Amino acid sequence: MAVIKKLEEKFDSESVTTEVVYNHPNGRVVRFYIPTGKEVKPHKSKSSVFVTVLKGALVFYIGKEDTHETLRAGDSVYYEPEELHGFKALEDSVVEAIISPDPSSQRLSL
Repeated sequence: MAVIKKLEEKFDSESVTTEVVYNHPNGRVVRFYIPTGKEVKPHKSKSSVFVTVLKGALVFYIGKEDTHETLRAGDSVYYEPEELHGFKALEDSVVEAIISPDPSSQRLSL
């Protein structure tokens, strides 16, 4: 059965807000609402991660903290399992991450 999940801005000016859009053993879809200047610190996951910027502009860490790329609405980035990734908002931003397989049973390495 199809489920429609419209983009609703759920910003908290003090921190990053997350919303699980879809959860299945094959994968999880999570939206991040990131106020200007806030970040998801670089970390690793045992899953593959595909991230798309839905709104705004962010600096994405690419493989290590000192390597980064600015992405804007419509841009995407793919991370291999165990590859360092994270992002920092240059303006109020929304990103959607497709994480496969579902990492809920896996421990993240920070």
